[in-house]
Amino acid sequence: MKTLSLLCLALLAAPVLASCQSSQSRQAQLATICADPVNRAPKSFYYSECQTLYPSSDQALQKDYLLGAPTGD
Repeated sequence: MKTLSLLCLALLAAPVLASCQSSQSRQAQLATICADPVNRAPKSFYYSECQTLYPSSDQALQKDYLLGAPTGD
C-alpha cells in the first residue's frame, strides 16, 4: 500500500514539476539537442520541436519529401 501511495504522489507531482521549467531553460535544452543534425532529421523524436528553432527551407522540405516518397517498385 505504501508503494501505491508513493506512486500516486509521484504521478501528481510530475505535472507540477514539469510546469516549473522556464521557457528559457527549455530553449537552452532544445538548442543543445537540436545542435545534433540527427535530431533534426524528419523521422527523429525531436523533429517537430527542432523545427521551431531551425525551420527547414523549402528546398530541404522538398528533398525530405522525395526521400520518403514511395518508389513505385
